[in-house]
Amino acid sequence: MKAVEEQTYYEILEVSPKATSKEIRTAYERARETFENDSVAIYSLFSEQEIKRVQSAIEEAYRVLNDEPSRKDYDRSHLQPGPWTTWADLPRSHEESKEHLKASSPLPSPHPSPEMIVPPGETTYRGGTLKQIREKMGVDLKAVSRETKINPRILQEIEEEAFEKLPPVVYLKGFLRAYAQSLGLDPQQVTEGYLQFLKAGQTK
Repeated sequence: MKAVEEQTYYEILEVSPKATSKEIRTAYERARETFENDSVAIYSLFSEQEIKRVQSAIEEAYRVLNDEPSRKDYDRSHLQPGPWTTWADLPRSHEESKEHLKASSPLPSPHPSPEMIVPPGETTYRGGTLKQIREKMGVDLKAVSRETKINPRILQEIEEEAFEKLPPVVYLKGFLRAYAQSLGLDPQQVTEGYLQFLKAGQTK
């Protein structure tokens, strides 16, 4: 993954150079949510200084791309022919060494019983399965959000399997681990299972 200083404004916001103003606005809001100051998952992947640099780059990228004259000037001076990606189709191997999310305290609710855990080899921890487990435990999504410091919309998109709206995999891994830990589930099993399901869905 390139350093933020080496990325174009389009790469920073994860949009195509052909993106509409509405798409840029949506990408900006999503990027801001991902790098909120109180996100436990993000702080496990980046230092405070790195987060501040990214936050500053996000604001600058949006300022330029949201203004048509500034965007045209930027395009003329910075864009080069080449492939452009979005969050949904980023490579699956970005920064594997940064996967070490520190455990956070679980929610004050009972651990799921054995029958609520997905049987090994039978299926994966897809979004619907995670939602079912959470609801059987009587845990509200807002409670998970408060515990993990992850925006509730991101948690909802994970449960709804909204692949096109999910953050890059390097961030998604952190969110999945924090989500699993908050419910007393095995973080590695949940992360690997969900990403397996995600990959299968994107190759169809």
